Amino acid sequence: MNPVRTFRNLGPAWIISAVACGPATLASVSLSGSSFGYAFLWVVILSAVFGATAQYLSAKVSVIFEKGIITLVTERFGKIMGGLLTLDALAATWLAAVVLMKALVGVTSYLTGFPSPWWGILYAALFSALLIRGGYPLFETICKLLVIGIVLCFAATLFVVPIDWAAALKGLVPSLPGGGKGAIMMAGIMGGAVHITIIAMHSYTVQERNWKSANLPTVRFDVISSMLVAFGIYSIVIFLVSAATLHTHGIHAKGALDVAKSLKPILGPYASVAFFTGLWGATVSTIMPTFQAGAYFIGDFFNFSLKPEDNRFKAAIILGILLSIIGPFLKGTFFPLLIIMLALGLCGTPFILILLLLLLNTRRIDLLGLKNRWLTMLGAVTTAISLFLAVRFIISLIGKLK
Repeated sequence: MNPVRTFRNLGPAWIISAVACGPATLASVSLSGSSFGYAFLWVVILSAVFGATAQYLSAKVSVIFEKGIITLVTERFGKIMGGLLTLDALAATWLAAVVLMKALVGVTSYLTGFPSPWWGILYAALFSALLIRGGYPLFETICKLLVIGIVLCFAATLFVVPIDWAAALKGLVPSLPGGGKGAIMMAGIMGGAVHITIIAMHSYTVQERNWKSANLPTVRFDVISSMLVAFGIYSIVIFLVSAATLHTHGIHAKGALDVAKSLKPILGPYASVAFFTGLWGATVSTIMPTFQAGAYFIGDFFNFSLKPEDNRFKAAIILGILLSIIGPFLKGTFFPLLIIMLALGLCGTPFILILLLLLLNTRRIDLLGLKNRWLTMLGAVTTAISLFLAVRFIISLIGKLK
């Protein structure tokens, strides 16, 4: 593997990582840290490990067969199974878009001082123009710089607040504290990385690079560097800072304003504005690929071009954008809803993981000598634990509704 060529070709998994490092993951790790201290550190770390596993499964199967996941499932298991996967992926993706739009409008209302659900209409028009045109490099770069800025603030805070490393070490031991609330938090943390939307989406981002089986070393490095390392650091740093600055002082955060207090040790009175500015960038960086993901799933199922030039692809993007306008009119604050959204996404994820494992163990991959026993085992563990956390979340949710 040529290191220079490898670095030059990185990209698809970093797109997925940017989506994973969004406001929902920030909400899940920060609220869990503030509520339960270091107890869920094991879940935060496993989310990065399992997220990388799921992304590599998706990418490997896609580059070997040179097709998107929905086409592969339809050809291998039939139209009904392909349709079920499409509905599963679309439901999770459009739910994410609705909640993310609510979050974006909420952040905008705070930053501008003009609270109104009608901000969603303006954003819908903006996203339609940017996505249909097919390119928004400057806008995307600004958003990513804002996200990097807020992550650096959390990282800097990590060096000025006392971390209870003894408690953190205890948090590496799996435990299930917190009852129903803990179940929701754990499912939300895992859903930030092990989510059907980004797993399925990755099969299309690698296709855009036209990667083949010969590119598997690059695919592997791309996934490890982005999901395991970058996403892992992002999640762990925010989690530790929230546990040290909020939980230690008896602050059980309920919303974004509470979490913003964790940056006061280095930003003082500017903590809230800085936090919400970074949150705005993270939300925009996440919601636009989410609209594209929905269009990928529809286009692959109905077998039309997955390019912005195709009017049907444009229509699929606009449909997702229009649905998202519902979000700002939903009741409740957006931060807890982001966690529920991730947890619900996790519930639909074991289905795609099982399908990927079945595809990975087909005769064709066996004949090519590309089957990986360790990947199969790690994928099975990822599926089992994700299913366990999803079922536990559903049980707790049913209990709350009674």
